[in-house]
Amino acid sequence: MHNLFLEASAHAGLARTVEQLGQPRFWRQLILLLQQWQAFDNALAMHYPRDGVPRALEIFDASDAGNTEAMALYLSGLYQLDPFHQACQEGIGDGLHRLEEVAPDQFRQSEYYLKYFHDHVLEDEVQFILQLGDAGALSLSLGRRERFDAQAHGLLTLVCPWVLALMAQHWQRQEQRPAPAMASQVRDAMSLFGAKVLSERELEIARLILRGYSSKAMAERLAISPETVKVHRRHLYAKLDIASQPELFSLFLQSLGHDPQDP
Repeated sequence: MHNLFLEASAHAGLARTVEQLGQPRFWRQLILLLQQWQAFDNALAMHYPRDGVPRALEIFDASDAGNTEAMALYLSGLYQLDPFHQACQEGIGDGLHRLEEVAPDQFRQSEYYLKYFHDHVLEDEVQFILQLGDAGALSLSLGRRERFDAQAHGLLTLVCPWVLALMAQHWQRQEQRPAPAMASQVRDAMSLFGAKVLSERELEIARLILRGYSSKAMAERLAISPETVKVHRRHLYAKLDIASQPELFSLFLQSLGHDPQDP
């Protein structure tokens, strides 16, 4: 009988979600519906355009302890270190994707993970991703304080087809409308960061270091030897007068207009 009531509640939640297609509360209703099937600690619906600044469509925190400053920092340029954003830009296919599938090999040792991801996205993340062609991609992220196990991932995979179908229908009804013009455009910190002193290849190496790539993974991605990667790393550290990845991350935060000493 208990399971029957849960199933009835889920069907009612699905009906409410369909009713909200094209309406402002769609994303919140979809998130609440998914939480009936699988527990998670936070959720974030995003539109990642092909070019330009991402747009947050819905921010959800199960503990009601959302950090608006953290989201502002993310949107100011930190998103460029997000492996899911990178995957969207590289045209990853529609579906449910796990963090381990898209993250660089040393992502969990990166300063982005240690200083931002672990505090705000938490321990693990999965995303429903829907490609929109020239319009970019839609993503619905679910974060948890513990890993999504095989059972949790299996359940989310099961509901993935209709989640993506709802996202597509909602986009067609509302989200493809132009977003309000921003008062001031956020600068592309990754393009400006170190550009005055670093070569193009050194800047590329800096980006990959910040995203959590090992020397071996960088070498494979750039089709150069690991020894060449290490030479470029030494040169860019010398030019920036730093000696470690934490210092590199601090410089990147400064390029976003953020004081690394702030919490």
